[in-house]
Amino acid sequence: MKAMSTTHRRGRTTPKKSEDIWGDRLKAPFKAVGDHIGVDLPGGRALFFTRRGGVSGEPFEELNVGLDTNDYMPAVEENRKRVGQLIGIPPERWLESKQMHGSDVRIVTELPDAGAEPVEADGVATTLEDVAAVVVTADCLPVALIAPGGVAIIHAGWKGLAADVLKKGVEKLREAGVEDEIQAAIGPSIGVCCYEVNTHVHRAFMRYPRGTARLSNHAHLKNVARLQLQHAGIPLDHVHDVDICTMCAPRSLFHSHRRDRGNDPKDTGRQASAVWRVAGDGGDGDAD
Repeated sequence: MKAMSTTHRRGRTTPKKSEDIWGDRLKAPFKAVGDHIGVDLPGGRALFFTRRGGVSGEPFEELNVGLDTNDYMPAVEENRKRVGQLIGIPPERWLESKQMHGSDVRIVTELPDAGAEPVEADGVATTLEDVAAVVVTADCLPVALIAPGGVAIIHAGWKGLAADVLKKGVEKLREAGVEDEIQAAIGPSIGVCCYEVNTHVHRAFMRYPRGTARLSNHAHLKNVARLQLQHAGIPLDHVHDVDICTMCAPRSLFHSHRRDRGNDPKDTGRQASAVWRVAGDGGDGDAD
């Protein structure tokens, strides 16, 4: 990734916006959508957001969409409105869950009532049109499942992956009635480069070959995700990984709980990932 320029303001060094922050970093099918990352696949579209383009102040600057954070809530609401404008679907038409770092994935067949409490789950599968399935992350894997006829979004942390959350996501999409070929897109998340773990986490992935999921004192969650999706019936050439680490990328790009090393997860912002159905192949329009 190209080095970022900076500008000085009141004795502080802050990132300076660039017209092209990605350079040649993004490989097909991923593409730049302003400061964010889009992907079009048959049946749907996903957008993985960075932390740029919002109104939150430190330490949540700028585009924090996490409702369960210690940020100023009017700023969070404005940020969510901006995300809605970029995807063309307002927050009141988002399908969200209360994320639990588990493996529950729910099928949504109708838009929840306004003001309804979110259901505890770590994924949403739907065949609805004109809605967006959304998760928020700050190192965990956001995984979009896209097929003609339906989409799903999964929040996959190590606990969820250990409990087969991605396999369950594929199963729920099939249960919802999707019969066509499913493709998966793995968004920005912590990489093996930075994910140093203890023995307890390593033991959760003992069923995977050493060198695949477990590398020395690091865990390779993206490899686990690829294998889990393959075991669920998605060919590896239909599993697309943007291959960007939220922890070692410039701080101006992504919220990262592990990088910020905060004692309270609520002191770290969250970036949004959204997926929604589109007419036709899902690859004929622009993601912006």
